[in-house]
Amino acid sequence: MDHRRVAAAVEAAARALHESVRDQHQFHWEKMTETWRQDLRSYIQPSVIAALDASDRIVASSTTRSASVARPRLPSVGR
Repeated sequence: MDHRRVAAAVEAAARALHESVRDQHQFHWEKMTETWRQDLRSYIQPSVIAALDASDRIVASSTTRSASVARPRLPSVGR
């Protein structure tokens, strides 16, 4: 698996997780310490790798181009 792809996905996922759960008065991602950001990256990395791996397997098993670009439908979740 391409390490640049994993690193970009981990960064995006860690930032998204932080921003989605932070308190109103907590710092934004850019203002958090590098130690905090690295800890969150380490926490989220196994999930990101598993998601990318699952996605790669689906794309690799597709026999036609249209099937490989089709996105699986996820059930809606009410809030």
